[in-house]
Amino acid sequence: MMIFALLLLNAGLFYVIFANKQEADKQRVELVDTQAEVTELEELTEELRVNLESKTGKNAQLDSIIRVRDTELQAQVQRVRNMLSRGNLTKSELAKAKKELSELRGQIEQLTAEIEQLSKENQFLKDENYVIQKQVEAEKEKVAEMVVVNTDLTKQVAVGSRIFLKGLDVKPLRDAVFGDYKTTDKISKLDKIDVSYQLANNDLAEKGSKMLYFQVVKPTKSVLTNSAAGSGLASFDGGEKQYTVKKSINFQNKNESGSFSIPKTEGMTAGQYTVNVFSDEHKMGSAEFTLK
Repeated sequence: MMIFALLLLNAGLFYVIFANKQEADKQRVELVDTQAEVTELEELTEELRVNLESKTGKNAQLDSIIRVRDTELQAQVQRVRNMLSRGNLTKSELAKAKKELSELRGQIEQLTAEIEQLSKENQFLKDENYVIQKQVEAEKEKVAEMVVVNTDLTKQVAVGSRIFLKGLDVKPLRDAVFGDYKTTDKISKLDKIDVSYQLANNDLAEKGSKMLYFQVVKPTKSVLTNSAAGSGLASFDGGEKQYTVKKSINFQNKNESGSFSIPKTEGMTAGQYTVNVFSDEHKMGSAEFTLK
């Protein structure tokens, strides 16, 4: 009976050892089988990294979304890695790990698709903004052209509304012994310079008071000034200029005319003289005479 009992005990021990060996072999097979899942996990991780890097840096809002989703996926990657690296996996644990891998792949594919869609939308917005920007620039150019045209028209109207001289007559005169003054070309006999002018009609010109500036330029190119004649400074011809005489006229678009005399002034010399007439910042006309 004792021998029989020992035989049974030995048989039981052999069975346990054999069963444990089979379980160990089975576990070794499972552990070997997880290597494929580990490789797949690393490939997924690298694929995720490459995809996210290619989409990062194009849009701040898109980068924010990528960072959040990447953090979530990396946590899941680490959880699967921990499961696969633990060893001694059962079939159910291996099945769970494979399920996690499958879900992870699905999430990565979904995230990639979402990012691609957001990138397209972002590019569409960029293209749309580009088109709008070009349209705005085109409108600005049109406005600028209109401003130039309006400016040109304003200038043309300003030019067209000026008053002009129809005639200007300048005569150096000497006092005659008998009768009226006579013209002369001798500086020694000169008594005065007689100036007559007539305005041209212009329907565009505004009626009312106008100021005419008469400038007698001497042979030395300086302006003849005579305090008795009312010489002074005024703004015309692009700046402040000297004038010999100024006359106020009431322009009514009726060929207004007038005349005045400038007495001989000390400092006048022989040579060519020019009489310029200005009004409203523009030169109306000129006439010349020569004294010997």
